[in-house]
Amino acid sequence: MLPSELLVARKYGDNIRPVYAKLTRENLEVAERLIRSFKRLKGKRKRELEEAVDELEETGYDYRYVRGLSVLLERRCQFKVSAAVNPVEARKRVFHATARHGIPTTVEERQRILGEEAAQLEVSAGELERSLYADLDEELVLAEFQPVEPERLVRQYNLSLTQTLLFRCTEMEFTASGNWQQIFRWIKWLGLIYTIQRRKEGYWVKVDGPLSLFKLNHRYGTSLAKLIPYTTAAWEWSIKAKILRRRGDRQLLNLELDSRRHGAYLKAAEPTLEEKYDSLVEEEFAQRFNALRTGWMLTREPEPLPVGKHVMIPDFLFEKAGMKVYMEVAGFWTPEYLKHKLKQLSKVENVDMMVAADRSNACQRLNRMGRRLKIIYYKGKVPLRPIIDHLKSREDELRKRQLKQLRDRNLKFDEPVLTVAEIASQLGLLEEAVEDLLREQSIPEYRLLGDVLIRESKLNMIEKRLNQRAKEGSLTLNEVGRLIEESGGLRPTKVLEALGYRVEWHGINPEKAKVYRKTG
Repeated sequence: MLPSELLVARKYGDNIRPVYAKLTRENLEVAERLIRSFKRLKGKRKRELEEAVDELEETGYDYRYVRGLSVLLERRCQFKVSAAVNPVEARKRVFHATARHGIPTTVEERQRILGEEAAQLEVSAGELERSLYADLDEELVLAEFQPVEPERLVRQYNLSLTQTLLFRCTEMEFTASGNWQQIFRWIKWLGLIYTIQRRKEGYWVKVDGPLSLFKLNHRYGTSLAKLIPYTTAAWEWSIKAKILRRRGDRQLLNLELDSRRHGAYLKAAEPTLEEKYDSLVEEEFAQRFNALRTGWMLTREPEPLPVGKHVMIPDFLFEKAGMKVYMEVAGFWTPEYLKHKLKQLSKVENVDMMVAADRSNACQRLNRMGRRLKIIYYKGKVPLRPIIDHLKSREDELRKRQLKQLRDRNLKFDEPVLTVAEIASQLGLLEEAVEDLLREQSIPEYRLLGDVLIRESKLNMIEKRLNQRAKEGSLTLNEVGRLIEESGGLRPTKVLEALGYRVEWHGINPEKAKVYRKTG
């Protein structure tokens, strides 16, 4: 965005539109001259940059365009304080010296005070004087500058004009072609209040503007502005918004932009967005849940869910063995947004949904939804226990259904050795359901050893090798483990137990543990 005083826009009746800088040779030349100035003045003070900008303005170019470009270039700079003495320390020393000697009334008295203090600091009087105000904005030194191509800079200027104008919007709606799931994630990451509606081709999105909210103006307006580069990065897009003409004025103006008419001015590389959580409550919950290693995969902001003609983006998705359980975290909601969200949730059908709601947002309508949705109230942080319990109950239900289905199947395998996890993955079932069946029913020609299903012929082959090696001398557990694994077996201690061997431990070192055939 640009400072509001640099916004260039025109009003046409009830309509308003930014005055975009065309990619003409003249406009590109201004950008090129500014870029060269920033390169040339690296290591110089900021006031010299400002003088170069002022000089360019005096040649007849629109000062708002020139200053707008320079603002964008400054954001690509790093400035630093360059002083022989820390400016704060320098001012403190001179202030105390003046208090002792009295305010100087002549140049000589001033130089004498500076000279005395400079001598104590082991710098020259000139260095001390320059240090006094070296931390003022205009005295900062340009340390680093990231150059940019003139055409890209002009497009960025046009994009910034759009963002600045939308900072005064009360609502915005848009459509865009491309990866809608990613666009939805950007909307949520930016913390915007939105409505999404499915249409025949893609989606229509409405976002509340910063001026429609109370006390969220600047921060929310900045987030809304950040959405624009993602929208205009699509192949086709359109934006409509209601713009407040000026503060204290109730007149709303219409802004309409689209890729066909304005895309050439705004098209730029799609920006990257650092992944972040909507709130610390969500981030802290995700960290605590993942640390439990429940076997459920947790995904933030999954695919949109159909809600009547609209869609909603839940905060989390829990997945396991084809099961999907969603969760929406209701932290800070404005009354209007709570009403909208409740309307969305009331239309959720055939979806396993949990709602973790801040107790301060409790209301009767939310309580009534507990008949269809799992409502979990929290204060401070989302509790894990009710969520784990809910997932466990769903897991148990699925486990029983799958076990019933497995009983009617004639399971056959080709592999000589399989783990329960591998079987479950092949069948697309819960490991627990497979484990229950294998304990309940035997598989012809196989034996279950813990969580491993091994063919009898493979077990016999391992037994022969073990017996042969045992005739040659004593066996250690480490050696036996290698022999079993080389033979294609798994879980050596389970295999030994099944074959009638025992392990005699001498300390905790497996190299010293001896393996014997059980007798009697």
